Amino acid sequence: MTSRTAVRRAAVVAGVLSVVAPGRAPALEGDRIRPSVGLNYTYVSNLFYLDDRIPDSQLPFLKNGQRSDNILGLRAGLDADIPVSRQMFTIRANATDNMYATYDNLDYVSYNLRGTWNWVVGSDWDGDVGIAHYQALGSFADVNFNVRNIRNTDEYFASGMYRIASDWKLRAAVRNTQLRNSAASFATTDRNDNVYEFGSRRYSKGGDNFLGVNFRMIDGRFPNRQVVAGSTVDNSYRQYTLEGTVDWRYSGQSKLSGALGWTNRLHDQISQRNFSGITGRLTAVYSPSGIVGLNAAVFREIGDYQDITASYILTQGVRIGPSYAVSEKLALQANYQYSVREFLGDPNFLVNPQPTRKDDINSLSGTVIWSPLRNAQISATLSYDMRTSNRVNLDYDVTTFFVGGQITF
Repeated sequence: MTSRTAVRRAAVVAGVLSVVAPGRAPALEGDRIRPSVGLNYTYVSNLFYLDDRIPDSQLPFLKNGQRSDNILGLRAGLDADIPVSRQMFTIRANATDNMYATYDNLDYVSYNLRGTWNWVVGSDWDGDVGIAHYQALGSFADVNFNVRNIRNTDEYFASGMYRIASDWKLRAAVRNTQLRNSAASFATTDRNDNVYEFGSRRYSKGGDNFLGVNFRMIDGRFPNRQVVAGSTVDNSYRQYTLEGTVDWRYSGQSKLSGALGWTNRLHDQISQRNFSGITGRLTAVYSPSGIVGLNAAVFREIGDYQDITASYILTQGVRIGPSYAVSEKLALQANYQYSVREFLGDPNFLVNPQPTRKDDINSLSGTVIWSPLRNAQISATLSYDMRTSNRVNLDYDVTTFFVGGQITF
């Protein structure tokens, strides 16, 4: 362990202990400022999502052939809701020091910081303005080797709604997102996105249920070009989506939310990668009682991707998740998801003709949530993920066990 890592860990532990020390942390009236601390443990059976058919002799980055690891996380957070007249200012912040038992070169601090001003002007105008910053370790699901790639995302956003009738609002929003990778091998996935939205919503009489229509335009830019067969490829694109939106509770037992529409994605270079088709996600929740619940979703989405060979993928699938409240303090949850991913953003097919990469992924998990006290929660999740691919040596199966506790003051 380096001295720098040791100092960092000691500082995090000291900060956690100072908050956990006896006595309640000061808070504004109504618990508007809520600090929290937590401790997490994670076991991953296949840290780098490797195909079992690949022998250890071909994986020199493994330590003594070990593919699993144990990860300890020390967490601290702060939530704040500060009203000023009719305005509301919110802060959501948390940081976790993640420490790997075997592959300690991957140690890192993840954090999420988000500040929002929820504004109101008169009786017809409302919206939000905010800034956010996220830091996380890049996923190994499609990288499959030991590389510490820290992904930093900055986000600036604003939206506004104007009431043109008692049950009808117009909405506009803008967002700028900047993603940067710390590892040089991922520089081509650095990205700048500008998102513009405009639409309208029709609300139920005296309620929050709405049906709407929304138009979204994304201008995506990649500052570092990708090299394919000795030539540079510009992955920049423009994406247009027209969709219907819904957030409607039909009764105390059922709710439907989400969006469904049509998307066109146009690339500045290599038009063969352009996309046009139905996209969206719809989620249904059914709760016949306060004890049993069921949620399900269907989705067909295109999104940006972390791999160094493809700029976007098409993902479609289904998810279903039952839940059961054993008591006020104990709840059980399960989740199953099946998804198919098509790597439509890979420009390499022009110089190395082969079928588009396609993955089938099955994910199954079970969670137990225990709340022994009003401000304390302990949760444990056991999950299993399996992927089959039409590309060689890209299958995997991985078992993950997570247990964590949190105290909120």
